[in-house]
Amino acid sequence: MPDALVERPALGQKAELGALYDARSDTFIHTSVFKHGPPPAAVKAKYIGTTSLQLQAGSTLKERFRHFGVGPELGVGIIAGLVPVSGCGNYLNPSQTTGQAAGLGEALSLTSVDASVATHVVTGITWGAQCVVTATHSGAVDDHKPSSSAASGPDVLAAYFPDLKLKLAQPTGDMDEGTLQHQQANSTTLKLSFFSDIWPEFGDTPDNLDDVQKFISKIPGSIDERFNGRGCPIAYTLLPLSFLSMIGLINVEGNATVCQPAITCLQDFIGLIDNLHLSYDRLESYIATCRWCPSVVPQHHIANVSDQVRQARSEEALLRKKVAKALQLARAGRVETQALPNILEEFISSKALPGHLESLLSYAGRIHFAMSITQEKVVYVGYGEPTLTALVAQNLDKNLFVLYFNESLRSKDNHWSETFALVTDILRGHSRDQLVIAVDCDALGHDLERACIFQYRNGRVVCDDFLEFRKLLGTNCVMRRPDEAVDRTATGNGKPLDRRQVKIPCPHISCDSTLHCTWICATCVSVVEYSFNDGKLYCDCGTTCHEHWQFRCKGKAHGTGWARYDDENLLRLLESLEPWKELNILILGETGVGKSTWINAFANYLTHDSLESALESDLQWLVPCSFKTQTRDTSCNEGKFVQRNVKIGSSREEKDGAKGQSATQKTSVYTVDIWNTRVRLIDTPGIGDTRGLDQDNKKRADILRVLHTYKSLHGIIILLKPNAARLTVMFRFCIKQLLTHLHKNAAKNIVFGFTNTSNYQPGDTFKPLETLLKEYEKIQMGLFKRNVYCFDSESFRYLAAHKMGIDIGLLEDNSRSWEYSVQECRRLVDYFRILTPHNVRSTINLNETREMIVSLQEPMAIIAQKIQTSITVNNQQIGELRNTELSRAELEKRLYVQRESVESYEVGEPRTICAHPDCIEIRNDPGGGEETIVIYKTMCHKPCGLVNCVKRNERGNEALQNCVAIDSNTGFCRACKHHYKNHMHIYYDYRPTTHQHQDATISESLTTAIEEFQLEHSQVQEAAIQFGFFLKRHAIEPYNDGTVEYVDHLIEVERLKINNGGRKETLDMLEKYKAGHCQKVAALTKAMERGENTQVLDDKGVQQLIVGLYGLPHFGKDLERMVKVNAKAADAVFREKTCNLTAGRTLGREADGTQV
Repeated sequence: MPDALVERPALGQKAELGALYDARSDTFIHTSVFKHGPPPAAVKAKYIGTTSLQLQAGSTLKERFRHFGVGPELGVGIIAGLVPVSGCGNYLNPSQTTGQAAGLGEALSLTSVDASVATHVVTGITWGAQCVVTATHSGAVDDHKPSSSAASGPDVLAAYFPDLKLKLAQPTGDMDEGTLQHQQANSTTLKLSFFSDIWPEFGDTPDNLDDVQKFISKIPGSIDERFNGRGCPIAYTLLPLSFLSMIGLINVEGNATVCQPAITCLQDFIGLIDNLHLSYDRLESYIATCRWCPSVVPQHHIANVSDQVRQARSEEALLRKKVAKALQLARAGRVETQALPNILEEFISSKALPGHLESLLSYAGRIHFAMSITQEKVVYVGYGEPTLTALVAQNLDKNLFVLYFNESLRSKDNHWSETFALVTDILRGHSRDQLVIAVDCDALGHDLERACIFQYRNGRVVCDDFLEFRKLLGTNCVMRRPDEAVDRTATGNGKPLDRRQVKIPCPHISCDSTLHCTWICATCVSVVEYSFNDGKLYCDCGTTCHEHWQFRCKGKAHGTGWARYDDENLLRLLESLEPWKELNILILGETGVGKSTWINAFANYLTHDSLESALESDLQWLVPCSFKTQTRDTSCNEGKFVQRNVKIGSSREEKDGAKGQSATQKTSVYTVDIWNTRVRLIDTPGIGDTRGLDQDNKKRADILRVLHTYKSLHGIIILLKPNAARLTVMFRFCIKQLLTHLHKNAAKNIVFGFTNTSNYQPGDTFKPLETLLKEYEKIQMGLFKRNVYCFDSESFRYLAAHKMGIDIGLLEDNSRSWEYSVQECRRLVDYFRILTPHNVRSTINLNETREMIVSLQEPMAIIAQKIQTSITVNNQQIGELRNTELSRAELEKRLYVQRESVESYEVGEPRTICAHPDCIEIRNDPGGGEETIVIYKTMCHKPCGLVNCVKRNERGNEALQNCVAIDSNTGFCRACKHHYKNHMHIYYDYRPTTHQHQDATISESLTTAIEEFQLEHSQVQEAAIQFGFFLKRHAIEPYNDGTVEYVDHLIEVERLKINNGGRKETLDMLEKYKAGHCQKVAALTKAMERGENTQVLDDKGVQQLIVGLYGLPHFGKDLERMVKVNAKAADAVFREKTCNLTAGRTLGREADGTQV
C-alpha cells in the first residue's frame, strides 16, 4: 500500500479507533494506540444518511471485489485466507477484513510500536448496513435435472430491480401486482442467497423476492432500534504508522514499509482463482446433469470427473497456503517479489489448470444433443437400458426409424447435417405408429463409417439407408403395389432369365406419353422388370401381377399423386418391351487383386465419359468394397501423412478386404443395362483365400452353382496385379487354379486384365505370365492386343474419395486416367460382343466329370468289392446245392440268389457326429469280403437344431460352435470331450444290406447272376477310363499341378511358426490336404492314361454315361444313392441382382428410345 490514508472495507471484521493493523497479513491487531479509547474531542462524527441499491450481473471474484471496493492487494489476502470475513463479507468467499484509527498524542498508551507487528492504525470508521442478494438459476445444478427454458437469475433480478428501488424509496407502498406475479412465476427456478451485516428481529432468511423486499425495508428501522442509529462498521480508514512517527507522536521501531508484489501478478492470481471456480461450477453442474443421463454418459466418466474436481480443489487449497506465506514474506521484504509469480507458474503446469478442467466436459455436446432429441420423443439407446433389441421387440406394430451415430460423425461429418435433417423431417410427421430411436455407437463399442438411418418393420430391417432411399424416391420414377400382392417366394431361384426392364410412359394425364421412363420399386428401390415367361413383374421384393401397380414419375407436372394404367393397356405395353441382348462376363482373379473395385470402376467408366461428369453425379456402386488412401494433414506444418479409409457401399455378405480377409465371400451376379445390352458381371471370390485351401474348393463349387443358371459366357476376364515380377509359387498356383476349371473351348473367350497399371502397360507381371502360358500352346493361350486390357482404377478411387470429402489431389492426371479407362472398357465390351459365346454346359460338364471321377472312386471301389463278394458267395451257394446231405429246410434257405452291398440312407434332420479317430469304428464287411465301412459311434446331438446353417459333411464348420453339445466357452464337446473341429453334420449313414430273391432254377440263376455281376464290374471300370480321357481332352488344365508345390510352401511356413511357439493344427490340416490331393491326382492320372485309345466323349456323352451307370440293373441304384447322398450334387443357384447405373442421378426418362 502507498504511504497515505487507505480505505478498507470492514467485511464483517470489528475494530475500534486506534486499533493497529498489519498490511502485510491484512489483519487487525488486538492492541490500540490509546490508553482508554480515543478522546471524545478528537472524534468527529458526520451523518451521511444515504441508501444505495445496485444491480450487478456477474459473480466472479473480480466483479465482487470491484463492487465492494476491494483492491487486488486485499483481494489476494482474502483468497489466500489471511483475511477472515463475516456478515455481508461472506459474499466475497473465500475471505475478508476491516479497520480505522484516530487520536491525540496525550491519549496514546504506546510510546513505541514494533514495525514487525503493525503497519497502520485505524483512524476512521464508516457505519451502516450492507446486504447482498444473489439469484442463481438452479435447474441444472440443484435440482439435478436438465433444463433449457427457465429464465436466468440476472434476468429475473433485472426485471424486479426497478420496482424494488421504488419500494425502498416509498417504504409504505406495496409492490404492484404485476411485479409480484412476475417474481412468483420465476422464483421457483432461482436459488436465493442472502448476506447481511444486520438481521432484523422479525426473522428468517428470505426465500423469495417478495420476502427480500420486506427484509430490506426493515433494515433502516433495525439500525435505529437495535444498533444506536449507527449499524455496524462497513469500512475503515487506515493511517500508516510511519506518518505518526514522522510527526513525533509515536516511535516506530524497524521498517514498517509494505513491499507489495506487482499488481499484474496479484490480478493474475485473482483471475486464476476466478477461472478455477467457474470451472468447478460448470463441472459440478455437468456431473449432476450426467447423473440424470445414464444412457448418455458412462459411470466411469462421471467418477473420473468427480475425482479430477476433488484433486483440483486440493491443489487449489495448497496453492492458497503457499500464496499466503509468500505474500506475507514478500510484503515484509523477506523474500523477493518474484516468489509469488514462481508459485503461480508451478501451479499452471499442473492438471488443475482451468483449461484442463474444461477439457473434462467431453460429453457436454452429446448430453445437449440427447436432451434436445428426447424432448422430441426420440428414444436414446446408449449405455445400459433400454437396448435396441428390446425396443424392436416391444414395438413390432410400429414403423421404427433407427439413427446410428457417434460423436465424431455428429460433430465433424458433412453427411451428418442432411441425415439429422431427415430425422427432423420424420419427427414432424407426428405419426402415432412410428418410433424414432437414436443409437449411440460409441456407447455400444461399434465402429461406424458414417451416420445412417435404418428402417424396421415387424422386427425386420426393411431399409439400411433411409436417406439414400428417400433420395432415390425423390429423383426417380417410382412404382408401388400393396404388400399383400407380393409373392416373396420368387426372390431366389424362381426369377426367370427373360426379364426385361420396364420402360414405359407415365400414365398420369399431365405427363408426356412419348417419354419412356425406367421405373423402380417404391419399397426395395430396385429396377422393376417384366417376364415374358409368366407375365409377371419382378423386383427384389418378389413377383407381382401387373394389375396391382401404381405409378409416379419425377416430372414436375405429375405432382405427388399416384396414377395407374388400365389393365389391358399396361399389359399391352409390357408385352411390347424390346428384348435385350445379353453379355455375360465371368470375372476371375487372385484374392486381393481388386475385383470388387474394378467392377465398380467398370460401371462408372461406362456411365460417365469424363471424371468431371462423374464428380457432378452420384457415385455408382455395384459391389461393396473399401480401400485406404493417404493424404497430408493440412493442420500440421510438417505435412504429416494420415491414412484414410474409403468405404463404398455396405453388405453383410462382404468383408473389409483392406483388413486382410478376402472381400467377396460368394459368387454374385450384377446386372446392368448398357447400350440396350443386359450385361451380367459375375463376381467370384478370389483364388488363394487367406483362410485356407478348403475355402478355394468351396468357392469353386459356389461359382459352378451360379453358372448353372446361364447358358453361355461371352467373356472371361482374369484380373491380375501388374507387379508380379517372378513366377512365384503363389502366382503359379492361382493362374493354374483358374485355368483348371475352364473348358478348352473357353480359351478364346479368356482375356487378361491388369489392375492399377502404370503407364497402362501389363508391367512386371507380363514376363512370368507369358512363361506360364507357353505351357498351353495347343490352345494358343498367348498375350495379344485383343486379349490384354490395362486399367487404372486410381481415377475411380479419386472419385470415391472425393464423395467422402477426401481430396487426394492430381485432378488433371486422374481426368486423363479416366478417359483412357473409359476407352479400355468399351474396347473390352466390343471384343466380347463379337466372340462366339462359350457354352456354359461344357465347363459345367468338365467340372462335374472331374468331381465324378474323384467322388466315384470310393463308391465304385466299394461296388466292385461287393460284386466280387457276391460272385464268391454265389459260387459257394452253387457248391452247397450240390451237397446231397443238406436237409430240406437247409436247402430251402439256400434257394436264393444273394447279393451283398451297402447303402446310404438319408435322415430328415442333421446329426452332430464326432469324426475323431476315437469316435469312429471301422467294421468288416458282414458278407465276409475285404471291404470296410466307417461307423460313427458318437452321435453327440441327435437331432441337431442347427438346420440349414451348418454345411453338411464339412468337418469343423464354424457354425457348429452354436450346437447344444458344444461348450461355447471352450469349443469342446460335452458328450465326447473332443474339439468342435472334429465334428460335422451328416444327413446319412452307411448300412450293410443283403438282397436275396427266390428262383425255381437256383443253380442256373446263380450262374447267370455271376455273369451279370462281372458285366457290371467291367462297365464301371470302363466308365472311369472314359471319364478320364474326356477330362484330358477337354480341360485346359486337367488338374492343378502347382498345388503340391503351393501346399509344400505353406507347410514350410507353418513349420517355422511351430518352431516359434505356433500351434500344430494348421500343419496337420495342410498335410492331410496334400495327401488327399495326391490321391485325387493319382485317380485322375490313372483314368486319363488308360483312356488313350478310347473314343472321346462329348458333353452329351458324359451325361449319358452317368445315366447309364445309374441304370445298371444290380448296382446302379446303389451307386446313384451313394454319389447323391454323400456328395449332394450342387443345384443351380440364382444370385442375380439388377442394378441401374444411373439410379439417383438421371434415372427415368428418355425421349428417343435410347437408354438413359
